[in-house]
Amino acid sequence: MSTNPLHSAGLRFTRKFGVAFFWATIFGLLFGAAAFFRIERRDFTGDARWHVQLRLLLERLEWVTYDWRAKELGGASTPSDEVVIVTVDDETIANARETEHPEWGMRPWPRELTGRVVAQLLDEGAALVLVDQSFRDVSPRTCAPCKGEQQRSDDERMAAHLEPHDGKVVLTWSFSGERSRPGERPLTPVMLRLGEFETTREAFGVVRDALTRKAPVTYLISGGKPVLWAGATSEARARELAAALNVKTVSLRPRVPSDDEHEVTEAWLAQRLSEVDVPGVDVKRLVRARSVDSPVAPLLLWGAPPGAATLLPDPDAKVRAVPLLISGELDGAQKTLASAPLLAAMALVGSRSLEYRDGKLSIGGRFDVPMDPEGFVALRWDASEPGRAGGTVKRTLPAWRVLQNAEDDSSARGVRHFDNDLAGRVVVLSDERALGKATFATPIGELGHAEVMAQAVVGLLHSTAIVRARPLADFWLTVAFAFIGAVLAVVWSTLTRNPGWLAWVITIAAVAALHALAARQLFVAEQRWVAMAAPLLACGLTFLATQGYVRTLERGLRAFVVRALGGAVKADVFARVERDLSLMRPERRALTVYFSDIEGFTAVAQEKDPAEVVKVLQTYLNEMTGIVIDSGGHVDKYLGDGLMAFWGAPVDLDDQVQAACEAALEMQERFEASRPALEKTCGRSLVLRAGLETGPTVVGEMGTLHHVNYTVMGEPVATSFRLEAIAKRYGSRVLVTRHIVDDAHEQFVFRSVDRLRVGRRAEPLEVFELMGRAADAEKLAPRLARHEAAVTAWRERRFAEALASFKELAAEGEDPLVDRYVARCEACLATPPPDSWDGVYDDLDG
Repeated sequence: MSTNPLHSAGLRFTRKFGVAFFWATIFGLLFGAAAFFRIERRDFTGDARWHVQLRLLLERLEWVTYDWRAKELGGASTPSDEVVIVTVDDETIANARETEHPEWGMRPWPRELTGRVVAQLLDEGAALVLVDQSFRDVSPRTCAPCKGEQQRSDDERMAAHLEPHDGKVVLTWSFSGERSRPGERPLTPVMLRLGEFETTREAFGVVRDALTRKAPVTYLISGGKPVLWAGATSEARARELAAALNVKTVSLRPRVPSDDEHEVTEAWLAQRLSEVDVPGVDVKRLVRARSVDSPVAPLLLWGAPPGAATLLPDPDAKVRAVPLLISGELDGAQKTLASAPLLAAMALVGSRSLEYRDGKLSIGGRFDVPMDPEGFVALRWDASEPGRAGGTVKRTLPAWRVLQNAEDDSSARGVRHFDNDLAGRVVVLSDERALGKATFATPIGELGHAEVMAQAVVGLLHSTAIVRARPLADFWLTVAFAFIGAVLAVVWSTLTRNPGWLAWVITIAAVAALHALAARQLFVAEQRWVAMAAPLLACGLTFLATQGYVRTLERGLRAFVVRALGGAVKADVFARVERDLSLMRPERRALTVYFSDIEGFTAVAQEKDPAEVVKVLQTYLNEMTGIVIDSGGHVDKYLGDGLMAFWGAPVDLDDQVQAACEAALEMQERFEASRPALEKTCGRSLVLRAGLETGPTVVGEMGTLHHVNYTVMGEPVATSFRLEAIAKRYGSRVLVTRHIVDDAHEQFVFRSVDRLRVGRRAEPLEVFELMGRAADAEKLAPRLARHEAAVTAWRERRFAEALASFKELAAEGEDPLVDRYVARCEACLATPPPDSWDGVYDDLDG
């Protein structure tokens, strides 16, 4: 059984691949579900549950990307001139105060003056006027009647200006999702029958007139026709009301409890005027208006219907979409109500026919506007930032220009001061001072209410809006990006090791940039909103989670390699093994094995201070290990002052024998250079002796799950150990075998030492001593030639000749090996060996 569970590179890849796709599945499904189960606007209010808060957090991130794309689209768009904003601004008030009409400079403006401006706009050719002002309270202005006219309120005078322009004016009302507390109503015990009416329009006109006179109205249906009753505080008041409303036949009755159930108000009438029938819309999903601030009764005209104009910012306080449809409770049922921009589009088409199908709201068969199931249209902004006038349409005019033209027309001057170029255009009339210059945050900056309304109308006229991708499409996009992150992580880990956090960040940033460019292109070219936050989070987290696992896996792998090979490994060898652990698999391979030991150091270890011993040993082993590593070898283990190394694994080495011989000589040279200092420190004579053998071995990762080592076993290991052990007997430094000599005789110089019968070996072991490099051959050749001749004579039983040769060599200098042969020759001459003698000793002690 392998001691490393990830021994195979293929297995490691499979593990990384599996973990990557596991995280891709987790994050893909998690963020994909968040993208699929999108948070709805009804979740924006109240105490949100934890999963709603998480989805809202993701949506907030998505809004950030949306705002960037909205600005990009705005920069590529051209502001429209089909909608013009006319505003009562500071310029209008300043100019008005210089005229002979002081009421023009009043704050707030008289409503009769607002009606006059509306009429003038239509006279100048405007196709429709959307009056973006609040008329929830009765005007405090009192207008003196002209000669021959009845007394009329400021509100009624404004209505008089609007009534001739049937279907060309749209007013606004606001709403809230919270119920408001109803005001105190006067007791009206007497009920006056106002009549039975053929049409709803006729009935609504009477309701408006009665409400204008502060009379509570009961609206009943009898025989399919509206029947109206008005409440009065007394019979006398009921008769006065009948006269004011031109009721010819006065019919009175006491008030009954059912009258309260059918009583209507200005809010009811405003909602009924904006009520629409939209097949395909689920009214329960629409934003619900529980409290309505409608215009005052005189302004609730059939020909100038009011529409909802409340802007509902997202939870980050930005307006990105406006409601085209909302729901309201009328007569005990949920009804669909139109917004002011939608009523304007319907008026332009001349039809109240609406249908919702395939994510689009069809308006009279002319406009097909993208709308979500909650009734909202995501606005396409035609500028990347508010213009100089503060909006996204091409023109914003001061109301002063319109007033001056109205004065010109009323004076029959035949010419107007200003050419406002309003023919066929929709005008949004606002009073920014009355609104307190309130602004709303949008993706492109702060905009006024009228400016948002104007952009909404532009979108309806062009049937343009931002279309969000279907939830299922965003789900699969998110899942796909999660798997992209997995693939990138696996590719990264396969191509490179330990790339670093910066490389990871750059990779994720590159993916984000590519997706951002694609999402921007879809947004700008097709106004299609695809998810960015969820896919990028899924991709990034999958990538990081996988890389985290890979990093842990690589650290474990590196630790395993370090444990197995030890720290004494050349960097390039370590890198190759780390890339391909199969190099550590146990296998049969021809290696060159080296074993060395310091003669005399064991006694030092027993005599000297342990700390000093360890210090000396560390210095020595550091030097020797460096030589082994630099020559391409691998240090197998340390045995006290002994060192075992081998060449040819885990990475193949073509000239392993030559490299081992060179290392052995260099270690001897290095040791001899430092020996005086070592002997001085240790107080003993020290000699480095070694054995070297090459041949077939079993090499690889060996051990248990608790301890593992990359080591070698086989005959060369035992032989090198024996050679080191007998080196002292011959007084030699480095002993080698015939195999070493055969492979390296051209690069190194050797001399014969002996022939030994070792263990179970059938053939004698021929031992040589490594004397030097080929460069030293010229200096060593004469002595070595005589040495080889003497050894040959001895082996051929010419003991006297051999003795003479060895004595000559001994006379030239100390040589323990030569001294040993002198003794052998003398012994053989004294006692000749038997005829079977072959010069081979039976064991290492011979």
